[in-house]
Amino acid sequence: MILNYTRHNLFWLLDRIKGNTIKKLLNEITFCIENPNSIKAKQVKDAHLKRLIAHSVKTTPYYKPFGDATDISDFPVIRKTTIQDNFKAFQSKKFKDKTNFKVSTSGSTGVPFFLFQNKNKRHRNHADAIYFYNQSDFKIGNKLYELEVWRNHNKKDALKSWLQNIVQFDVSRLTEDRIKTFLELLKLDKQSKKTLLGFASAYEMIAQYLEKNNLVLKDLGLTSAIANSEYLNSYTKTTLGKHLNTTVLSRYSSEEIGIIAQQTIDSPNCFVINEASYHIELLQLDNDLPAERGDFGRIIVTDLFNYAMPIIRYDTGDIAKLGEHKNGIKVFTQIEGRKMDLIYDSKGNMMSSFVVYTKFYKYYHLLKQYQFIQQGEKTYDIKLNLQGDTFPFEDDLIADIKSDFGEDAVIHIIYVDEIPALASGKRRKVINNYKKS
Repeated sequence: MILNYTRHNLFWLLDRIKGNTIKKLLNEITFCIENPNSIKAKQVKDAHLKRLIAHSVKTTPYYKPFGDATDISDFPVIRKTTIQDNFKAFQSKKFKDKTNFKVSTSGSTGVPFFLFQNKNKRHRNHADAIYFYNQSDFKIGNKLYELEVWRNHNKKDALKSWLQNIVQFDVSRLTEDRIKTFLELLKLDKQSKKTLLGFASAYEMIAQYLEKNNLVLKDLGLTSAIANSEYLNSYTKTTLGKHLNTTVLSRYSSEEIGIIAQQTIDSPNCFVINEASYHIELLQLDNDLPAERGDFGRIIVTDLFNYAMPIIRYDTGDIAKLGEHKNGIKVFTQIEGRKMDLIYDSKGNMMSSFVVYTKFYKYYHLLKQYQFIQQGEKTYDIKLNLQGDTFPFEDDLIADIKSDFGEDAVIHIIYVDEIPALASGKRRKVINNYKKS
C-alpha cells in the first residue's frame, strides 16, 4: 500500500533530519543481539555497563557507597519497594533539572510504581521496539491494532493514530459483542499487512469465542499477534494462531524498563533476550547466587540506558529458565509469572502456574473466565464465570487438581457473574494469598 510505504519513509526521513538517532541505536541493537559472541558486541555492551556504573556511583546518593565496586555482583539486588523507599536517592543529580519522562505501572502486583527516564533512554526504548517489531514481521507504516485499556492519559488523538496507522481498541469490557466488533474491523480492513499487540487475557477471550463459534479467518493479512503485559498460555497461543491464521508471540516487558525479551518469528517458542539494552542475570530463588543452567531463576535486570534514575540489579519479580538459540543468542526457554504469585502444593512444593492453566483447557467451551487462588497452605479457591447455567464437572475438576496439588488439598469452587479486570485491564488467572514461610 502506497500510503504505508510513505509513512515508513517519512518516519526514517524525520529521523535522518534529527541526526539518525533511532537508526544508529537500531543498528547497534541489531548487531549486539544477533552477534552476541563477537568481540565488538562484547566490547560495546561492556562499555555501556561500565559507563552506567561510573555515572551511578558519581551522581546518585543510593549508589555512592559502591564507588569501589569492581563487578556488577558487588551491587545489591533491589526491588520496587527499594526504589519507592529511597526514591530521591535513586535520582541522578546530573539529570534532575533536565527534561525527563515519568513512566509508571498500573500496580497489577499490588505495588503502584513510577520512575523517571532521560531522553536517550526513551530513544533506546523506541529503537528496541522497532527491532522486536521487525522480528515479528511488522514494519513501521503498516497497520497496528493495539488491544488495551484506553483512557485519556494514554490514548492518541485521531490525527496521530492515522499518521502512525494505529487502531486503539479498548478491551476493558471484552463482551461477545465487543469481540464481534473487533473481528469485523479486521475483516473490513483491506490493508494487506497488519499486526496485533495486546493483553494476553484479551487474546484468550477472543480465542475462546472463535473456537466456540468454529470461526477460522484465513484472509485477514495478519503477520503476527504479539501478546504483552501478561502470561500467554499455550491454549491461547495455539488456538488464536489457528483461528486467525497467524503466529502468536509473547513479549516480556514492563512500562518502567522496556522490552526485556520477546518471542520472534524465528524463535516462536523461546524469548530472545535483549542483551543489547540490558544486563540480565538469573539468580537462585532463595539467594543471590547465579542459577544453574536448566533451573528456574529470578530475573534480575540492569538497565544500561536510564541515566535519570539508574536501575542496577533490579528483581523483576518473575522467574525463568535460560537457554541458547542459534548463533549463541541467549533466550529464556520459559518464563513464569510473578514470583509473588507462584503457588505451592499441599506439601509446600513450588508448582508451575502452567499446571493450573492445563486444568481448564478442556472446559474452555463452558467458561467465560476462571481464577485459581491459593488461600492457605492446603486451601484453594476456584472462581468460575460460566457460559451457561451449570457446570457438571465439579468432581472431575477437583480430582484433577488434587492429582497435582495433593489428595489432602481443600478445594472450593465458587460461581461468579464476573471476574473483574484490574484497573490496567489485565486479568490475573493465578493468585497466591497464602504467604509461604
